[in-house]
Amino acid sequence: MDKTIAAADAPDNGWARPAYQERSRQQRDRLMKAGERVFAELGFWQAHVADIARRAGCSVGSFYRRFQDKEAFFYALQADMAAHAEANIARFFDDPACREEPLFDVFRRLIRNTSRTMKGIEGYYRALFELSLRGQDVWPMMRRIEIIEAGLIVELLKARGVAVDEHKRTAAHLAIRMVHGQLISNMLHGPGPFTADDPRLHDELAHLLTRYLQLDA
Repeated sequence: MDKTIAAADAPDNGWARPAYQERSRQQRDRLMKAGERVFAELGFWQAHVADIARRAGCSVGSFYRRFQDKEAFFYALQADMAAHAEANIARFFDDPACREEPLFDVFRRLIRNTSRTMKGIEGYYRALFELSLRGQDVWPMMRRIEIIEAGLIVELLKARGVAVDEHKRTAAHLAIRMVHGQLISNMLHGPGPFTADDPRLHDELAHLLTRYLQLDA
């Protein structure tokens, strides 16, 4: 996978003004962390720029020097999330343990890591769904992450001698979407049989991947 560029250093994509100086990057990072927490507590539509600025310990003017508006802030937050997600996924599959452990254990560890990461940015996911319900096109980056993760699962299976055809590729993509959907639903709608950090949930989702991909446990 290509090396991921940190969102703070990425070219201006219209969502936020570039932060070139260290002080500007630090302020931007504070705003991003504060905004995610405010979204987790209030949701996107109930949150105000003043809430984010207050949580970050800066002025509203400082927010608008970095971001055009609250929607632009969300897309910058999403770009930051996606950059970190892609780097984390690549690092996970680069671990030699992925080629040595039983596949069930690999999948369980992947799901545990994903669940922990999602929980750490709960406000992002709440904002994502609120914007989606208002018709905003917020899904392309999420779909990209799914495709990347499914592709790396396919490459891992091939490296371990599993025959992979087009059906198996499609199944890997669908399985990752089901796992992500279950973790997000658990986080936003409340737990079903298990809480998000319950090892039994990770076991069940690892079984889902293993069985759906027709692999030996």
